Amino acid sequence: MTVIASLPLARRLELLYRFERSGMRPGLEGIERLLAAAGRPDRAFPSALIAGTNGKGSTAAHLSSILRAAGLRVGLYTSPHLVRFHERIRINGAEIDDPALESLLARWWPRFEEAPTSFFEAATALCFDHFASSRVDFGVVEVGIGGRLDATNILTPRVAVITTIASDHAEILGGTLGRIAAEKAGIVKEGGTLVLGVRRQEPRAEILRIAATKRARVLRLGADARYAARTVDASGTTFHLATASYRGTLRTPLIGVHQARNAALAALAAEAILSAEGRHAREIGAAIVAGVEATRWPGRAELLPGDPPILLDVAHNVEGAQAIAATASALFDKRPVAVVAAFSRDKDHGSILRALGPCATRFILTEFAGERATPVADLVSHAPTREPGALAVREPAEALALGRAWASACGGALLVTGSFFLIGEALTHLHREMPRAL
Repeated sequence: MTVIASLPLARRLELLYRFERSGMRPGLEGIERLLAAAGRPDRAFPSALIAGTNGKGSTAAHLSSILRAAGLRVGLYTSPHLVRFHERIRINGAEIDDPALESLLARWWPRFEEAPTSFFEAATALCFDHFASSRVDFGVVEVGIGGRLDATNILTPRVAVITTIASDHAEILGGTLGRIAAEKAGIVKEGGTLVLGVRRQEPRAEILRIAATKRARVLRLGADARYAARTVDASGTTFHLATASYRGTLRTPLIGVHQARNAALAALAAEAILSAEGRHAREIGAAIVAGVEATRWPGRAELLPGDPPILLDVAHNVEGAQAIAATASALFDKRPVAVVAAFSRDKDHGSILRALGPCATRFILTEFAGERATPVADLVSHAPTREPGALAVREPAEALALGRAWASACGGALLVTGSFFLIGEALTHLHREMPRAL
């Protein structure tokens, strides 16, 4: 305790990151032990829990913004971070500051040392304590991996949201979409409310089966809320939305047809939350419009204007890669596109690269710092094009410089995508400041 308290914050966070090397600890026993020792701060605030393969963070960001527009003090917990640990824990858009984080780490460290603790358990405990002590009106919480055994599932949410189901983390969650869906559906609580965005038949049927066994109320995107994307351009995405509280056209600053979908799902979840509070439809509709239009979510289909224009996105699975490839094609029309990409070892990088292929004129493949990175030589061997279409450049800074120079010389554009770790490094190399408040 004394040693930790005397260390600078950066060093304390380095020690916290070491917990990640112990690997995942599926199950709720660890987080329950931690939170019980602290008086169960997770029970101090109502919440929404958001699971799914893709779109969790963007849906959470939209939902948080809508609830803030309705006048609530909202805590937002997401993972992973791009540049700073602080990004994971936000209240009304502002990330946790250094003094608050230092105080939390000093207070919680003895509990972390009492028994084996994973990094995500520790981060989740810190977040829930901060939300409780800050007296948030509502917590919007993104699930880490899966749902049933994820540390965040210690919550009993007022609304559970499941965005999409695709084959990611199959080695952990199961080899079929049905098994993956069953793990995600573990966040649905007895008699609770589920907001469902999943469209694929097999996982959707499994989720509905589990919801029925728990007598949960189900609200479905496509039935209880309908949307249709209208335009996608450099300033955002315009779409039509129809729910019980709102009907009309609105705009999210987030770019891509998939972001219209995420915004619509968030609007349906917000409607369920706010109507349960007794809010009138007109008030809910106004919050949906204001909240969607005010949403910010850096590093997710984020366009940096210039010569060349640069699109950043954390497309780390096939479904995400397909979405950002379609977005890049819509934004850049027929301009040549250089794709700078890097992936973690546990990703199906061959399939992801093939999904990016339709928008890529040239691949510049790289690897981020750390032992989790896929060696660039492995990436090149799986690229859908060969020289001169695919280049291996080990250092991300060099890869970015080469991609920018190539795109600028041919009047093209640059897409930087793949791992969260690469996007975090790219933001630094591009001198792009990660906002401390959204």
